[in-house]
Amino acid sequence: MNDNGRNTLVEKALDAIRREKMLGESANVLVALSGGADSMALFHFFLRHKDELGIKNLSAAHVNHRLRGGESDRDEGFVAEQCRAFGVSLYLHRVDVAKEARQSGEGVEEAGRRVRYRFFCEIAAKTGSCVATAHTLNDSIETVLLNQTRGCGLSGLYGIPPVRMESCVGGIIKIIRPLIYCTRADVEEFCAENKIPFVEDSTNAKTDFARNRIRICATPVLKSINPGFEQAFLRMMKQAREDGGLLDKYAEDALNNAAMKDGYGGYDAEALSCLPPALRSRAVALAVKKACGELQRKISRRHISLVEGILDCGGAVDLSGQVRARVSQRRLTISRQSGETEDGSPKISLSIGISCEFYGKIYRPTLISLEEFEKRKKINKNLLKYAFNYDKISGKLFLRSRLPGDTFRPSGRGVSKKLKKLFIDEKIPAHLRHRVPIVCDQQGIVLVGGFGCDDRVSIDQSCGRVFVLETLE
Repeated sequence: MNDNGRNTLVEKALDAIRREKMLGESANVLVALSGGADSMALFHFFLRHKDELGIKNLSAAHVNHRLRGGESDRDEGFVAEQCRAFGVSLYLHRVDVAKEARQSGEGVEEAGRRVRYRFFCEIAAKTGSCVATAHTLNDSIETVLLNQTRGCGLSGLYGIPPVRMESCVGGIIKIIRPLIYCTRADVEEFCAENKIPFVEDSTNAKTDFARNRIRICATPVLKSINPGFEQAFLRMMKQAREDGGLLDKYAEDALNNAAMKDGYGGYDAEALSCLPPALRSRAVALAVKKACGELQRKISRRHISLVEGILDCGGAVDLSGQVRARVSQRRLTISRQSGETEDGSPKISLSIGISCEFYGKIYRPTLISLEEFEKRKKINKNLLKYAFNYDKISGKLFLRSRLPGDTFRPSGRGVSKKLKKLFIDEKIPAHLRHRVPIVCDQQGIVLVGGFGCDDRVSIDQSCGRVFVLETLE
């Protein structure tokens, strides 16, 4: 208890909420409530300071992992009783985590975490809440020590982030950790002074799990060396996050500068290869994250190193069952594997004014007058590469990928060209050639997106209507 009558935990939690901008002026909070001392301390902190923090609605969520038999059911009953006593809505989820782990091939801890956060985020999305978890400074220190035993980089020293955004079916959910500046001793003191009940997880005393061994065996030794080691770790983690944040900003700028501007996507592999190692690995990791989304969690540091390894020599690396990185013609591309083949892409019927999606891009066919076309052409030099004389087509139009043996007669060139040869001459990566939009009518190809129209449908002064294949963002 400090001089103004507030427990150290309260002061530290309020400070964390303010410094890390965890809550807005008015917020709904969903507390992840296990029933242990940490979560019960967080629960009671919010109950006592709800009005001060401007919280409109406080609720709780509990996951019964069914790992400890009757003890798991005991925890569920305890949490339910506490929520009833204080008039707080409780959301319960029962799941056999051991079975989930067997089916997914994950460890029990990993599967449990995935199940918990999925449930918390689903409820938070429905209730318009942020999720508050009871991670403490000691939890963050244990995470850092675990990371160090595995040979982490700078980001492994960040610890548990005070605020994190989580993607879920319902949208983007904010995860906050108000106790992240508080030690376990702060929690124990707060619970003792305020007579807050909690349940003990019997597995916490077992050294089967690596985190438990660190907490039981390693941290007491560190504390004996430096009684203030927790605050020392807090300073180190803060410094590491600041340094890492600056490097990440430089890496993001470098990745943006390496982005290919020719319309086919990807990055200049040579430009990335020339970056200093600290920036190169970050830039590659960011490129992977942009391409993979939620699959990025399955990508390890080893995968990033493999991608760095092909920047100079070329080749491909499977980052997971669904993601592949490839360097071809000095271009790095990272994409999800869709299982689509160049020869088997569907024909997409084109209707004027109706947009369609083709390999991740949105196209919209439009008709304009020759006069309007001439005006736009002066502003948009690429317009001619996506336009043709609509009055000369035969039958209905459709969109497809290139097919083996495709040829067309580029307008004004007087010769026929095979698309394969054309794409090679223009240095379009082989694995991206199927993404070039090909517009056909009943007689054949009328437009190759980015290259122009066939001579059969060339735009001349007799043209009444000009077809334009617009690309939408």
